[in-house]
Amino acid sequence: MQENIERSGQSRNRPSFRTFLFTASSYRKLAGMSAWLLHRFTGLALVAYLVLHIIGLRSLADPVAFEAYVTTYRNPLFKMAEVMLLGSVAFHAFNGLRIMIQDAFYRSERQRQLFYGVLVLTFAVTLVGGLSIIFPYFIAPMLP
Repeated sequence: MQENIERSGQSRNRPSFRTFLFTASSYRKLAGMSAWLLHRFTGLALVAYLVLHIIGLRSLADPVAFEAYVTTYRNPLFKMAEVMLLGSVAFHAFNGLRIMIQDAFYRSERQRQLFYGVLVLTFAVTLVGGLSIIFPYFIAPMLP
């Protein structure tokens, strides 16, 4: 059996989406797996944002196109997306620091505590920064 697998060029440990789902569902250390998944997700979200941002910056040459670009991003829906972007940046940065601290000092003994610390810091930064982003659009118009 093993010879057939090796001859066909396939490996038993070949990464696949099904293998990933099985590993994710059977993984017992929830904090570690959650941090791993969120770090990858926020990284992909930041790459997608950078691509959109670069495409938008290309419109700087044409004033009419740039004004349309800026008007689109003044929409309250995009302001909520900015808050989510801020949360993604905060989590990705704090989790990256957590990984560096773990690699340098703790290994996995304090993984859960560090992960929860990352979540608290992310929530605090997103709340404070998010309020300053959405205040002029959602809260200020309701004030007398």
